[in-house]
Amino acid sequence: MGRSTPTTAASEAQRVAELGRSATYGDSPDVALQRHRDALSLLGSNELTPLHADTLRWEGTVLRERGRTSDAQRLYDRSLEIARHLGYERGIAHALNCLAILATRRGEVTIASELFMDALSLADRCGEVPLVGLIHVNLGIIADMHGERGKAIEHFRVALDIAEDVNDEQQVVRVLLNFSVLLIAQQRYGEADRAIARGLQLAKARGELYYEGFFQENRAEMYLARGELEEAEPAIARAFAIAEQRRDDVRKAAALKLRGALERLTGRNDAAIDSLRYAATLAAVGEDALLGAEVLYQFGLALFDGKNEPLAREAWRTALDAFERISAREWAERVRERLATGSTVHYM
Repeated sequence: MGRSTPTTAASEAQRVAELGRSATYGDSPDVALQRHRDALSLLGSNELTPLHADTLRWEGTVLRERGRTSDAQRLYDRSLEIARHLGYERGIAHALNCLAILATRRGEVTIASELFMDALSLADRCGEVPLVGLIHVNLGIIADMHGERGKAIEHFRVALDIAEDVNDEQQVVRVLLNFSVLLIAQQRYGEADRAIARGLQLAKARGELYYEGFFQENRAEMYLARGELEEAEPAIARAFAIAEQRRDDVRKAAALKLRGALERLTGRNDAAIDSLRYAATLAAVGEDALLGAEVLYQFGLALFDGKNEPLAREAWRTALDAFERISAREWAERVRERLATGSTVHYM
């Protein structure tokens, strides 16, 4: 039997790592994690290579998309360290983008914006066009969070143009996902519905269960905003089932937020309080600042309707602090309205 050479080991590591990448957003993220760990084992640690940096980053992304934010950070930090040691600029750019995504999740938007701009500059210099598109999506998310809708749309448009130019279907899915959030906020429900339908079709065709669940969240959000409560229920159930299957704390928290809102709107207030309390815990575990504040907003509504006005106001004040900290201006204004007038019979 032939002995493995460094070249064949590296080739096998690349193959195994790519298998892990293809499983990242599917129904078996545990498989993705194991593939990346197998690839790193094949590579060894005697001589660091760009593939070490890439594989660590890809493993971090699997963890990130299961709500394990701090675990992902450790891998991204190590990936960045190796990339800088090797002078691997493409790897540096990708690692900076990933760290910026974590900073965004934690509500550290100033840090995130700086990291994104550093990553964008490097990606431009390296000719890493798909990454340029991804960074524009991420900058669009921050702009939308701040209520800067025109700026967000411009970022999404640039990202979509790049994705279509390089035939990157996953990037198209990401743009549609985030653009549909913006359209729902603008009450452009017909356009949002079309974006969601197209995104769902692509996500299902690609076997990307993670994105399918996220689109179901957006669909449920749209139905709740329109007052179509019966239509919202199956979308929420599907989003929750996917989050459970993938063991993703952040997406599970998002589905529970929607379920709690639906329970409140259909008169099941005790159930709503339970769902939202659990959602708040999971959002905190996943370190998602915006989602955690949105959950507290809904929690306050459920408490107020349950005749616990003091605790409702405490929840809203905590949510307001969080929204102000991340400059989510429209959300902050919505909470101030609740503090001034009390609850609402609507989703928001």
